[in-house]
Amino acid sequence: MNEGTNIVRAFFITMARYFNIVICSNTESLMKKTIEYLLEKKYNVTLAKSEDDLIELIKKDDVHLVIVELDYKYKDGISLTSDIRNLKQIEQPYIILFSHKQDDYIQITAFNSGVDDFITTPIKPILLEARISTLRKRFENRMAHLVPQEVEHTNFFVDREQYLIIANNQKISLPRKEFEMVNLMYQNVHKTFTRHDFAKLIWNSPEVANTRTIDIHIRNIRRILGNDIIKTTKGIGYTINRDLL
Repeated sequence: MNEGTNIVRAFFITMARYFNIVICSNTESLMKKTIEYLLEKKYNVTLAKSEDDLIELIKKDDVHLVIVELDYKYKDGISLTSDIRNLKQIEQPYIILFSHKQDDYIQITAFNSGVDDFITTPIKPILLEARISTLRKRFENRMAHLVPQEVEHTNFFVDREQYLIIANNQKISLPRKEFEMVNLMYQNVHKTFTRHDFAKLIWNSPEVANTRTIDIHIRNIRRILGNDIIKTTKGIGYTINRDLL
């Protein structure tokens, strides 16, 4: 391993030690105890002043988790989640929505927009911190997987920094979920991924495995990158075609 790789590895390990949280709430006083509790647990917590303030913070790649009220200010939390997911960030923040509303349709819509978790108010700080701790572990695992590998694929490359696929010297853009699916297979070329794997690792929602969602995304990836890019193991799942890398 060369010196440059060691430096980058050290950078990502250092990044994993920090977990910055931005809270978007209409009423600061209602979140005071929650913020104080999270600060005691050594999290870095910031209260966003507005939707624009939140987006600017995320663009600096300084935000690891956004906790946003469903009916936040001028834009609801679901629409704001979609805006965040459309940002071309090296690492997307996790998102937790909170609301007094418990309607199933709202929660399903929230998860489909890219939310990682949904909690109902009143918020219990100790339970919220337990959920945050789980997301932090996922974040640390993501950081570990971002450490550059000393393997070069000349015909096919996944550029996570620009969210692009480089194939035969062409830059190709994919929708976020499809990019993450390709990247997951690209980083694990010897593993066959089941629908349940994709549902858990990409959607964070096991229920997705029981729908046609993943098959539709696979079909679209093949349409854009070529039918041979993903191999199907009948009755098991999908893997990237190593012969094309």
